[in-house]
Amino acid sequence: MGSIVNYNLFSNTKELSEYFAELFRKRCAELLQKKKNIFIALSGGNTPNIYLNKLANPQYSKNIEWERIHIFFVDERMVPPMDPGSNFRTINVVLLSKIIIPEENIHRIKGEIVPQLEVQRYGNEILNNVGKKRGSLPEFDWILLGIGKDGHIASIFPNVELKYQFQNISAVSRNPETGQIRITITETIINNADYVTFIATGKDKAEVAYEILKGDKNKYPAGRINPANGTLEYLFDKDAAALLLEQ
Repeated sequence: MGSIVNYNLFSNTKELSEYFAELFRKRCAELLQKKKNIFIALSGGNTPNIYLNKLANPQYSKNIEWERIHIFFVDERMVPPMDPGSNFRTINVVLLSKIIIPEENIHRIKGEIVPQLEVQRYGNEILNNVGKKRGSLPEFDWILLGIGKDGHIASIFPNVELKYQFQNISAVSRNPETGQIRITITETIINNADYVTFIATGKDKAEVAYEILKGDKNKYPAGRINPANGTLEYLFDKDAAALLLEQ
């Protein structure tokens, strides 16, 4: 069975964020009709400021059963949790601090710990908490991804080898531009998810968006995401989809 692929284009980021917030509410409600708890991995970076901030609005968030949702992180810089560069800090500011969610439901990557130790601890945390398995791997209910202008996803960069991989779940990575060390979930675990959603905005994502949908999928890590038994969906604003719209 291959991926079911959905593609959605929005006129602007406001329209995209409103669609996403309602999608999140509806999809969580549907999943929770079938399961006691659900497991979602969020991305950091600039994009969450757009759509997670909208999700935090009580119009959407008050109708979500956060006590039954476990939040994980797709990657993290090796910095303390309150560092301006921390993905946890970003997501905590725009969403987690504004909703009522049990502390034990938030599974952050501890960027203040030695990477070789944290990659194993975090991999085990995923392994021991994400109850549903496909094969030997945990199956996330939903993974939300941004796309870097270089085509990277999570902290999986072009031509950068992942180190200290833990059971195909987590690994240590390095930003090729800054040399900064990070921890990331792997392509393998992303492709094992039930839903994978890419969200991209801005003209600097247009080339990558074109390549992963119409061009050479192997050119960028983003193009290698294709959940074998899940749904793959793209939410782009018109700037990110500019080259696609020319076709």
